[in-house]
Amino acid sequence: MVQKAIVYCDREYLNANGKTAHGLVRYTTRYQIAGVVDSTVPASGDAGEILDGKARSIPLFHNLEEACEKTKPDTFIIGAVSEGGVLPAGYDKAVDYALEHHLNVVSGLHQFISDDPRFASAAKRNGCQITDVRKLFRDHKRFYTGEISKVGATRIAVLGTDSAIGKRTTAVLLVNELRRRGRKADMIFTGQTGWMQGWPHGAIIDAMINDFVSGGIEGAIIDSWRDEAPEFVLIEGQGSLLHPFFPGGFEIMAAGQIHGFTMQDAPGRPCLDGFPGYPMPDTRRVVKLANLLCGKPLVGISINHENMTPQQVQTAKADMHKKFHVPIEDPVFDGVVKLTDAIEKLRDGEA
Repeated sequence: MVQKAIVYCDREYLNANGKTAHGLVRYTTRYQIAGVVDSTVPASGDAGEILDGKARSIPLFHNLEEACEKTKPDTFIIGAVSEGGVLPAGYDKAVDYALEHHLNVVSGLHQFISDDPRFASAAKRNGCQITDVRKLFRDHKRFYTGEISKVGATRIAVLGTDSAIGKRTTAVLLVNELRRRGRKADMIFTGQTGWMQGWPHGAIIDAMINDFVSGGIEGAIIDSWRDEAPEFVLIEGQGSLLHPFFPGGFEIMAAGQIHGFTMQDAPGRPCLDGFPGYPMPDTRRVVKLANLLCGKPLVGISINHENMTPQQVQTAKADMHKKFHVPIEDPVFDGVVKLTDAIEKLRDGEA
């Protein structure tokens, strides 16, 4: 039975730290999202419309009490991330409230809620379950075997020039568009939100011992192939090749033995996520690095439109097309039809 959930994202829904909430508002099969809570969002109304102009029948509430009273949820999800993965200031009171009102608690933070005696005691007293998603993968130990060579799926890494830039959202949209076309496709999640969205195959790589990251990625792809025999596997990217605090991408390309990659960029973002003194890298540099590392082609570029007007997005798309000669789309506003066309052509040998 799908649990009805409230996503708590106080102070963070309108910025990149709210990316877990954003992902759950846009897509999940694991939970029925009944509402989002953020006391600082000026407007009330549909959380999807507030996020990206697309109504999703998920109300945004300004306080947790009202949200619980009106929606009667089963589950409380922490929808914000923080530097260091600790519980954001003041969120402990919201967790207390949830547990005392008999709600299960789900967290993707590095700080494990279930290890705190205060919360563990409240959960036991009130018959609640605490799920620390990263804890599920802490002891996940699977070595790389090379068996991925037997996997017949076309594997695409969804990479980005920065962290918190929309890689997972693009991967989800690509899989759903492929499925809409009658193609068999799966997404390999590599972060906690993908698990919360209900994708069956993946590994939360920043919760794992480094020796087992490659095996976790390969194993998830092998499991997907054995369970579903997809034609296409989209692997969610993590961090970026050049982010000093959130490095990522190489393991996904190498362990996944990919056939191609997409690149997500935010032309209106001046600095790397969380680091104002570090300017965003030139997209050409990141694409070149990725191409050198995997030896496979860039399939297309997806744009995050933050800090940009519609006209600026169009200008950026035209500029990128001249530089890269691949499909360029803003997945949230344009969809991913052209990117999906390119991925299909790669498999069908027409690229």
